[in-house]
Amino acid sequence: MKKYLLCLLFIVTCQANAAADLFWAQETGWQSTPQTATEFNQAPAEALHLMNDARLAQEKEQHVTALSKYKQICKQFPDTIFAPEAYYQTGKIRIAKGQFGDAFKAFDAITKEYPKYPHFNDVLHEKFEIAREIKNEKHIKYLGVISAMKNRQIATNFYEKVLEDAPFSDIAPLALVHISEIAINANEIPKAIAALERLIDEYPHSEYVPDAYLKLGEIYANMIKSPLYDQGATRLAMNCYEDFLILYPNHSRASEAQAKYEALKIKLGESKLLIGDFYFNARNNAKSAIIMYRKVEKLLPGSDVARIAHEKIEYIKAGNLPKKTPVDFLFGRYERPSDEKIVDDLSQKSGDDFDFQSDLIRINSSDNAVPKSFMDPDAIPPDESFLRIGPEKQF
Repeated sequence: MKKYLLCLLFIVTCQANAAADLFWAQETGWQSTPQTATEFNQAPAEALHLMNDARLAQEKEQHVTALSKYKQICKQFPDTIFAPEAYYQTGKIRIAKGQFGDAFKAFDAITKEYPKYPHFNDVLHEKFEIAREIKNEKHIKYLGVISAMKNRQIATNFYEKVLEDAPFSDIAPLALVHISEIAINANEIPKAIAALERLIDEYPHSEYVPDAYLKLGEIYANMIKSPLYDQGATRLAMNCYEDFLILYPNHSRASEAQAKYEALKIKLGESKLLIGDFYFNARNNAKSAIIMYRKVEKLLPGSDVARIAHEKIEYIKAGNLPKKTPVDFLFGRYERPSDEKIVDDLSQKSGDDFDFQSDLIRINSSDNAVPKSFMDPDAIPPDESFLRIGPEKQF
């Protein structure tokens, strides 16, 4: 509700500002429109005299003189119609001199103290462009020459100020795009993810949202190490591409998203295959292994990975045992669990619900506390007779 009230206030303010203005003419100096004539005439004559002198010096590129007089106006006559204009002209001079930090300060004074300034939208765009200049690591004079790292931090802060000033402006979602880019370039991935998620959540109709989904998918995909590691990032990346395909099926990059989604499914299947191998080879747990192999078949029907999983299931059904390891020769083979319970050494706080917590649960257990929603009826075929393996075979 607060954001909607701010939006309404912003719109009303802009409408109110549209009628008020000052304009400059070389021959006559600063003049007012009929709407601001009263306020203009009530300002002290000294303020008008300073404004005219400052603008004349500005046009002659006598910047030191112009800045001095504009500063004097802002300090001595802050409640007059001239003060916000003096700040605005100060900002323009600072930009011309490459002093982007000082320019931003001048524009920021307007957005904080003079929300009815008629060129409020222009000020917002000026602040945005300053942030972009700093983001691009130009030669910036802001308390001296600063490092690229400092530039990125300042740019991020400036974009955040733009968002704070006008969260419903046309440049707000683009500010989040730039914040995410700065974070990615600085390898600050959590900050990049946070900015992109804000863009998606707060500006769902923005033209930048489709690319935000794809960028999030790319970020999560880059976190994936190998099938041997936890696949939480794989699932998150898949979710991003899946959401993109649902929301934007006709987008020009839909085929790209589909291809990346399918590649991630293969990675997830390969991980499940390895989990199944672990249960069979390292834990002598045929039932748990088959659960994982069935997951692979369900996830990737008709694929090479699913074919391998099916062959492993048939191998187990034939009564074969895993090959003995040196440890098995020394201490004996790992004891096979009963059919009623799965020995689950991996399920302790894995963090990946899809791969572990929902996969490695008790099957046919007498423990009624296991939620039914965790069960996967497709994981084990209806006929479990193959689990009652006869004489054990071994290579």
